[in-house]
Amino acid sequence: MKSACKNVLTITSILLLLQGCSYWPFGGEEPHITDNKLPYWANLNARTTEELNMIVIHATELTDLAEAREYGERVLYEESGTGASGHYYIDRDGTIEQYVPDNRIAHHTSGWNSKTLSVELINLGRYPNWYHSDHQVMQEPYTDAQIDALIALTNRLKAEYPSIKYTQGHEDLDTRMVPADNDPNKQVPRKMDPGAHFPWDRFIQETGLRKETPPKEM
Repeated sequence: MKSACKNVLTITSILLLLQGCSYWPFGGEEPHITDNKLPYWANLNARTTEELNMIVIHATELTDLAEAREYGERVLYEESGTGASGHYYIDRDGTIEQYVPDNRIAHHTSGWNSKTLSVELINLGRYPNWYHSDHQVMQEPYTDAQIDALIALTNRLKAEYPSIKYTQGHEDLDTRMVPADNDPNKQVPRKMDPGAHFPWDRFIQETGLRKETPPKEM
């Protein structure tokens, strides 16, 4: 009986594949990702994906996806013709866009770029008072649609790259302090994202990643 059931399942799976259907084992729908490469993506350093080990969660700390795109397209590093960039951007409605291919090194977290993938969640954060000492609170909760999309995307990336075992927030990896805009004698965090609104417990439970930092890159 078990053998017969197994054969039926196998045949059913084949039929589904032939009909253009695919099996998504993580619950919900498989994420739809729009390819929207940054203009300078080919100037970013190439890498293999075999050593990817961590997904870094960011908040854009900007108003919307259009502003994030505008910022991402700015050339900040004249020698390479590239700028600050992330791999994936998730809008408040759960829309996912990919700005940088997985096999290119994006400039998203100082010292941690070569083996990581970055996911940027559209979120106001401290906008527009990033470094004002009286405004050091992440002001906007993340939407359910964003977190659902993030979990689906993460599980897809884990399935594609089994070497990914870790996750951290931008704030966990860049802990530098900078002088406050309103008072240079005060220090404020350079990065606070994704911040206290991010549901780490749910994210870890539904992706199986470890919220730990892998050995530091050389």
